[in-house]
Amino acid sequence: MNLKDRIYRKSPYFLKVLLLNFIGLQNKKQRYTKDFEKYLEDYKNLWDADLIKVEEFRDKELKNLLLESLNHSKWYRSIKEEKGITDDMIHQQPIQVLKKMPILSKNDRKEKTLLLENTSRITKAIGYTSGTSGSPTMNLLDKESIEKSFALWKRFHWSLGIKPNDKHIRFSGRILIDPKKNKPPFWIYNRPENQLLMSTYHLTEINMDSYISKIKKFKPVYIDGYPSAIYILAQHINKKNIEFDHNLKGIAVTAETLYEHQRTEIEKAFNCNVFNQYASSEGSPFITECKMGNLHINIDSGIFEILDENDNEAEPGTIGRLVVTSFRNLKTPLIRYDIKDSVLKGKNNVKCKCGCQMPIVDQIIGREDDILWTEEKGYVGRMDTAYKGLKGISRGQILQESPNSLVVNIEVDESFKQTTIEEFTNNLKDRLGSNIEICINIVDEIPLGPNGKFIAVKRNFEMEK
Repeated sequence: MNLKDRIYRKSPYFLKVLLLNFIGLQNKKQRYTKDFEKYLEDYKNLWDADLIKVEEFRDKELKNLLLESLNHSKWYRSIKEEKGITDDMIHQQPIQVLKKMPILSKNDRKEKTLLLENTSRITKAIGYTSGTSGSPTMNLLDKESIEKSFALWKRFHWSLGIKPNDKHIRFSGRILIDPKKNKPPFWIYNRPENQLLMSTYHLTEINMDSYISKIKKFKPVYIDGYPSAIYILAQHINKKNIEFDHNLKGIAVTAETLYEHQRTEIEKAFNCNVFNQYASSEGSPFITECKMGNLHINIDSGIFEILDENDNEAEPGTIGRLVVTSFRNLKTPLIRYDIKDSVLKGKNNVKCKCGCQMPIVDQIIGREDDILWTEEKGYVGRMDTAYKGLKGISRGQILQESPNSLVVNIEVDESFKQTTIEEFTNNLKDRLGSNIEICINIVDEIPLGPNGKFIAVKRNFEMEK
């Protein structure tokens, strides 16, 4: 924890408000500039543009990324020389040059000097990954990277009918309030960005009514953040038959895998659609859900390769891992980066009625270790269906310790019955195979993972290549 965070954590509430609003003002000035407005307008025009026009933009962005990276990074220069790549080749065939580049692992991302030596790209901010592997990665950002990233994010909101300064609530992993605090407020209003930041660390049964009362009083246009946090609130709202007297334009979720049972519960509680979004703090390109419920690969933000276990292009209808090349991370570039996330690849040439012609994936599966594996069934993703139809389980966590064993932690409510254990076990075996050993533990609380994220599924062993 740095000095700034230590000072913030020890400050009284009124000082926390002042400090956070000061940071909010700085962020607004840094992110929402004249260049941001230009980028946003460009991206909005590309959203429903002819696919050929979008691909021309993509190729131009790729050329610029390759030329700068391969000429201004010691590590990438060495690859350029090794592969015999020339600037003319990049200008004439950028996609083919990209395919010559090696796949960048997470270890290489941390250990190699990928930082551009281009002196015109001055570091304006430093970000960190959430460090789910236990070792967060530092990410240096320049002015253009910040502006393009927020322009793409706001384009997503615009596509849903949300304006840049609309009043909203955000749930994230930031520790806003002392986790030991047991009385409200569990939130801070960020006035410069018209944003009510709500703590994800105080969402206990005794505090739910305080949260809901504040949301009703604040009347947000939309809510965004971790789906697991919003889902906890939604469960309470539906259980108590609480109704809202104002309409939300939508709920935008990110940073965690969105499960269908979460979507159903949240949409019922808030009487609006949930829209999924994929990006990363490392600077990956975007996948965003449109009003028609389709997940579009934003090819103007970068290139997604969807690969099978042999590094070949995954077949439509199969789960593939993402290897990403980003146009929005220019100070510490990502070129063919194995980000350890997976998607269910959709059919080719599917046309969306929303007007956007960019490609579609069927599902965002999540991290590589969200996908379980057994000898009997092979790779298995989206384990949320195992909970379908069960009563009494308020939250569950599936941990696969080996190909033949599974540990499941569950939080239960008053409608839970012991017969639910048998039903749940059968559901799990239907999906993973009859030979897997399953241990189900009833716990008081499942702790949050790094950066306040809830880990619903995790495979705790490496797959052999």
